[in-house]
Amino acid sequence: MRIGLQLTGNPVKYEKLLAVIREHLATHREAEFIRIPDESALRREIPTLDILVCYRLSRENFMLASSKLKWIHFGAAGIEHSLSPELLRSCVLITNARGIHRGPVSEYIIAAMLYFAKRFSDCENFKQNREWRQWEIAGQMVRLAGKTLGIIGYGAIGRELARKARAFDMEIVALRNRAVKQNKTLNPVILTETDGLSRLLKISDFIAVTCPLTPGTRGMLGRKELSLIKSSAVLINISRGAVIDEDALVSALQGKRIAGAALDVFTREPLPTDNPLFQLPNVLLSPHISGNFPEYQEDVARQFARNLNRFQAGKRLQNIVNKKKQY
Repeated sequence: MRIGLQLTGNPVKYEKLLAVIREHLATHREAEFIRIPDESALRREIPTLDILVCYRLSRENFMLASSKLKWIHFGAAGIEHSLSPELLRSCVLITNARGIHRGPVSEYIIAAMLYFAKRFSDCENFKQNREWRQWEIAGQMVRLAGKTLGIIGYGAIGRELARKARAFDMEIVALRNRAVKQNKTLNPVILTETDGLSRLLKISDFIAVTCPLTPGTRGMLGRKELSLIKSSAVLINISRGAVIDEDALVSALQGKRIAGAALDVFTREPLPTDNPLFQLPNVLLSPHISGNFPEYQEDVARQFARNLNRFQAGKRLQNIVNKKKQY
């Protein structure tokens, strides 16, 4: 069994990640690991592979694979750029790194809510201009307790976010496309009906977009949907920029029809330096970092090793991507 690992171009880092995988394998039988440092090596090796581990796969490179290829594991949760029509029509199993990001991303969202609730931008301004505006700033402070957090996409990140938000005594409303077994501890209100998104937008004080980018979620929050959000609410997007109509969002923020937004993802990345978002005082921007942390690649290696154990034992893999739903 030939397993291609396209996880890093650094040979030292590769050996470290390979050691992590081997450490978590139940058996090493029939496992030959192939180092794939770059796209050129991938094009050379992919015809011989049974399994491929990578972060992204172009249509052109997938077309070079043979019938030997049975499984592709992506070391990312959002894999929309890799889902070519040919891959979706194939018999190749696809898994992703869903769940790895739930801790850091949920922490980012909590931090973003606190940034706006506790007026940290005003605190930074105070440090710069030294103007003592104690009661003006204090009068705008918000308590998270009792506020409603709307979560659009109640997967691994959404559930972890709900757990953390409960520690702040927040009310949780979550939207997903199908019913889910309720967690009695979190007890969120789950909305699945056709008007669920509208209801969530109307009642939420903070709105976290945590859904994957699919044909069904692309442009989900357009001008009409943004108009439903309370003027005191804050929108937080860690999903993909294309889920939101960015021009409509800029307009809503400029007109203060929305109190603020924390954006980690954008329609175009890197975000162009002349984008009007940079000029808005009610926006927190970050360069697509909410899901990153130093141990990320090691976690990807461990997750793959656990799934490889299941593959070799003939068990159903975890994190299988539904080719019809594309997540």
